[in-house]
Amino acid sequence: MRLLKFWRLFLLGLVFGMAVILSNCGTPSNTVSNNSPTPPTPAAVPAGALVYGAGGPPINLEPGNITDGNSVIVIDQIYNRLTDFKPGTVELEPSLATEWSSSTDGKTWTFKLRSGVKFHDGTDFDAEAVKFNVERWWDAKNPNGYRESGKTYQIWKAFFGGFKGDKNSLVKDVAVVDKSTIKFVLNQPFAAFPSAIGSAYFGMASPAAVMARPDRYFTDARETTLDVRSHHITPRTGSHCLLRGLWLTCIRTSQNLMRTQT
Repeated sequence: MRLLKFWRLFLLGLVFGMAVILSNCGTPSNTVSNNSPTPPTPAAVPAGALVYGAGGPPINLEPGNITDGNSVIVIDQIYNRLTDFKPGTVELEPSLATEWSSSTDGKTWTFKLRSGVKFHDGTDFDAEAVKFNVERWWDAKNPNGYRESGKTYQIWKAFFGGFKGDKNSLVKDVAVVDKSTIKFVLNQPFAAFPSAIGSAYFGMASPAAVMARPDRYFTDARETTLDVRSHHITPRTGSHCLLRGLWLTCIRTSQNLMRTQT
């Protein structure tokens, strides 16, 4: 009798458990949450526009201070980098740097910068602007990094081993040679340095724009409605992009454009 009672209880428990599981596997509700992203209506999308619905919102839009793919997808439409990749390949091509070379020991990389480039705020892009950006990411003691505001720049450490002064830091020094030449000195040879510094994480931002609100510069993209207008400077077809929530709309232009930070 005890054995029969045990099996009855066991079967009842099994049936109850299956009922709970099946109740949670029913047909999904057609109710849409008020927080669900709403795509642009057809009337609001200009002809020739590409509307991209992201899997989630970008966390922030600050170069060197992101690690998530959603942020990378958006900032790739905003900032130019020293080097870029030919579409669909891993082959490098010029971007803000027109050429680059290494020393015979592989520890020094020199980049020649494109002349005549301006940020959207009208300030010049030059070697000092590159140094400003790199030192924010690399030098934990740089006052322009505003690490006390929660900025960590962990992607720099992931790519280059550590921050300035760390025993594992790949970068030893960054120096302005002249207005159109920047030099990186490494602690050891790294043949892939031009590719690494050309990663989508490391776009060049306007120093003036950063310092206008240094502690909050693009740190929460979820609170941002961003209108990115490309600047006519180099032979690259660009786009006018509008970010609202999870939706990024880009209109391809007929001009030769460069993505630059507004």
